[in-house]
Amino acid sequence: MENTTNYRNIHYKSDAEYTVHVAKTLLTLIGIWPRRNTFIDNVKFYVQIGIVFFLMCFLLLPHVIYTYFDCENLTKYMKVIAAQIFSLLAIIKFWTIIINREEIRFWLMEMEIQYRDVECEEDRLVMMNTAKIGRFFTIVYLSLSYTGALPYHIILPLISERIVKEDNTTQIPLPYLSDYVFFVIEDSPIYEMTFVLQIFISSIILSTNCGTYSLIASITMHCCGLFEVTNRKIKTLCKWNNRDLHDRVIDIVQSHLKAIEYSARVGESLSIVFLSEMLGCTIIICFLEFGVIMELEDHKTLSTVTYFVLMTSIFVNVFIISFIGDRLKQESERIRETSYFIPWYDFPTEVAKNIKTIILRASRPSSLSGAKILDLSLQAFCDVCKTSAAYFNFLRAMTV
Repeated sequence: MENTTNYRNIHYKSDAEYTVHVAKTLLTLIGIWPRRNTFIDNVKFYVQIGIVFFLMCFLLLPHVIYTYFDCENLTKYMKVIAAQIFSLLAIIKFWTIIINREEIRFWLMEMEIQYRDVECEEDRLVMMNTAKIGRFFTIVYLSLSYTGALPYHIILPLISERIVKEDNTTQIPLPYLSDYVFFVIEDSPIYEMTFVLQIFISSIILSTNCGTYSLIASITMHCCGLFEVTNRKIKTLCKWNNRDLHDRVIDIVQSHLKAIEYSARVGESLSIVFLSEMLGCTIIICFLEFGVIMELEDHKTLSTVTYFVLMTSIFVNVFIISFIGDRLKQESERIRETSYFIPWYDFPTEVAKNIKTIILRASRPSSLSGAKILDLSLQAFCDVCKTSAAYFNFLRAMTV
């Protein structure tokens, strides 16, 4: 077997940066990307997250107050509730990243080490290919999210029915119809400033959702890459001589355990995000489906298209997060199949026992779960589709 101990990946820093570049860019903009643990950085961190959280609440709370206390049209209430849930999901992700920032910093450090310690160029290419898949998923989601969100926040208010003021003048409705209890915003220029501020805050919320989603996709696909590298090592066992076979199997066992531990820590830290994402997206899809039907019946083509694009982006979001969870489970299960089908029975007794141990451990595949209530898989995506359709039928029955 060709000796790979002399291989050094001199590009390990740029490889790790490539894997999380999109997530780092988006989460740095809102101040929650892990930083150096210095006094100045910590002060900047807490000031920035305080401002961002205040802005999120400034948008969400008045919107909720208006919806539940001032909104007289039940149909309009049903259409706007999806935006409230989307904002709530952003706040959950926001605080999850903050609470687990030390754990995320550990992931990033370990990722650099894993890229640095690859044995050969083939292993590096395997990991880079999975990183490209994660980045592709991220770009698809970003494209759909911003394509749907920008018309929702800018175009829909412009084409909506004008608000008639007490002096019989009219004005464009806010992107988020709100009741600011402690002050009045109807007068110019406060109204225009609030309009722009709401669009800005909604961009922050969108960046939070997209950045966290990008981090999930990138890290999970990196976990898949670790299992694929282990799987490739097992396939090449037959090319090693008996003298080095024992050490090689020990290396494979260690590589397998590191992949299991890494994916387990990711799943444990983000389990609340996974659960809230699946449940929240189910409800959002339900109300967006309702919005599509209502706008279609009113013959509002542009509004219908906007709601449809938003609904599609949420469907794609759920599908991709379910797919990467399913992919992680498949890659960890593949270790067992590969280990079984190599001629381990021809190996020395001690080596064969170690191979059996790998097979037994791989029989419990790694997976991502939402607070141990549901597993992220393609079956979960099908359940989301069926559940959202059931809730949609219930809403239609209520409004008939």
